[in-house]
Amino acid sequence: MTGSRKHVVFDIVGTCVSYDALFNAIDHRLGDKLLAQNVKPRLFGYLWIEVTEREYTYLSMNGRYVGFREVFSSLFYRMLHMSGIEDPHAFASDEDLKYILEQYMKLQARPGIAECFQMLRENGFTVWALTAGDVERVGGYFRHNNIHMPKENFISCDSFKIGKPDPKVYQMMLEKLGKDDEKWFAAAHNWDSAAAKLSGFKAAYCTIWEKVRCDELFGPCDVTADTFPEMARAIVSAMPSSPAGRRPVPNPVASFWNAEPLSLDHHRTTPDLPTTADVVIIGSGFSGVATAYHLLKDNPKPPSTIILEARNIASGATGRNGGHVKPDTYFNVTRYAGLYGEAAAAELQRFETQNVYAVKELVESERLDCDFHLTRAVDVYLDATQAEETAAAYQKLKDAGVVDLSDTAYMPASDAERLSGVKGAHCAFSFTAAHLWPAKMVQQLLIKVLPLGLNVQANTPVEFVSPSLDSAKKWTIQTPRGVIKTSHVVYATNGYTSSILPSYAQAITPIRGIASHIESPKGRNAPHLVNTYALRFGGANYDYLIPRADGSIIVGGARQRFWHNPQRWFDSVQDDGLVDEAVSYFDGYMQRHFRGWEDSNAQTSRVWTGVMGYSADFMPHVGHVPNKPGQHIIAGFNGHGMPQILLSAKGLAAMIRDGVAFGETGIPSLFESTEERVRRIDSPLEDSFRVLWGKSSKL
Repeated sequence: MTGSRKHVVFDIVGTCVSYDALFNAIDHRLGDKLLAQNVKPRLFGYLWIEVTEREYTYLSMNGRYVGFREVFSSLFYRMLHMSGIEDPHAFASDEDLKYILEQYMKLQARPGIAECFQMLRENGFTVWALTAGDVERVGGYFRHNNIHMPKENFISCDSFKIGKPDPKVYQMMLEKLGKDDEKWFAAAHNWDSAAAKLSGFKAAYCTIWEKVRCDELFGPCDVTADTFPEMARAIVSAMPSSPAGRRPVPNPVASFWNAEPLSLDHHRTTPDLPTTADVVIIGSGFSGVATAYHLLKDNPKPPSTIILEARNIASGATGRNGGHVKPDTYFNVTRYAGLYGEAAAAELQRFETQNVYAVKELVESERLDCDFHLTRAVDVYLDATQAEETAAAYQKLKDAGVVDLSDTAYMPASDAERLSGVKGAHCAFSFTAAHLWPAKMVQQLLIKVLPLGLNVQANTPVEFVSPSLDSAKKWTIQTPRGVIKTSHVVYATNGYTSSILPSYAQAITPIRGIASHIESPKGRNAPHLVNTYALRFGGANYDYLIPRADGSIIVGGARQRFWHNPQRWFDSVQDDGLVDEAVSYFDGYMQRHFRGWEDSNAQTSRVWTGVMGYSADFMPHVGHVPNKPGQHIIAGFNGHGMPQILLSAKGLAAMIRDGVAFGETGIPSLFESTEERVRRIDSPLEDSFRVLWGKSSKL
């Protein structure tokens, strides 16, 4: 989803680089002599800078612009006189001034400024430099400190012949950035940020230089922070369309699965957040807990492992989906064969089928009480054209012998309605699948893993992961409750991934879905469905449902009601509210579509929303995060994670635990998260939606 470009313009001297080298030079050359006159060298330097700022501004306002360096140099002896030195020229020499000016060329970068720039750029901002200084001197600060700043993004007031804080400077910069762009100005001088805000910028102020805020004088800025990384995070978070705007929202609508409290909802293994760990897994859904399980199970040297969860345990997609463990044995195989080749499509089909039985084995071996049932899934086609096309594609697959279709059965139109029990069926397919209570499965699995040394911290959102390793080769994870240092990070974050891993902003998009719980007053005496279902209405519109042993039904979908309007669901994490236009869709659902349910009096008892992670190329991202040693990902399951996650987590755990290469894990090759996949600009996913959205729809 593309939005307008975003910019942050930085003041440089005093903001991005400190004055310490200047103060040290004054102290080195004149310190003892100044102290003998009861003048502190640092105070002298500060006054020299501030008076230079004043005279530079006055000259500019009077139409006689003089460059900052020239003003600074000219005021040296005057400032000595104003400090109480009766004979400045006898007190200091031109050689002293030359030395101090040379050291002024070597100002050091402020702590965290490089990290700040990187964070902003990773979140889609263009970083600019706007300085009152000359290009050669100030450009040298970036080169000297090994900080990247493109020449074309470096602007000096010398080019305008107008000095800050003249409003014309900020207005000219605003015009340069364009009308429709998001524009921020950042400085460690309160007057500079305030002047930029008055001229139309959003203002960010860092207290690293002046320390004491004076909002009563300058007015509040849009962002005020004590450090530059903190300032960058605040700027990113202030952008609703930014990756940070994809963070989990508080107070999500309760789903059927989590409406009643589960034992580990708010679990914290230790009251305080550990400060170090070998492995930190972000996300407590199926992906995160299954990865921890395979990482620690039967491991003679288990790594210290922490799971961080922004909200309650398993409260994301795992606690909000349909509970359907349904492999894709035929439907998308033809499309994936065309996109990725027949061998890759067949590998994916085998993998999903294996996952169904792997989940069964896990539930049985660990004795997880989660309403697991192995059954058949029935895909029913209610659109004649789609039924005909799918039947033809299925026959072509059979003839080619590329994939194993031995478990897939086809029901022609003559038998489809009676065998499936769905009214108006034009054809149907069935194959082995399963259904369960997903949140219970994950929480009970977590109970099995906790004694193995796992530390779980609920309601502990990750605000930020450092863009680079520290000197000890550790990643820094920032949370509201403290910082964790770790060698390995696992992003089990699905639709929320890019909020803390910005490079995946295009690769994984949050998609909002809707599901419901339907029950009959007849309870267990309601008409019984033996199978799980997908009702396909043509195009991208389909519903899925599972029957529960208590006689109730879980139904998800309702795309017909809202998918034509991407603003309601595409790039959305708003699971704290319903898609209102879709709520009534489930009323009378079973009576409309299923034979024998006409007198069931089945009614909708609950509707909820959930956030899925859809990848730009339809495939999950599993494996190493490109160019981030020790970082790993298992996310972007396209609303289809239940038949993919468990064995993906097992393979990922082997990579972390035993150093196994991706190609040896058994995970489909299409799942590997590569730099090419992450960086691709096009989106087959979005292209697939354009017909649905129509020509007038805009992302």
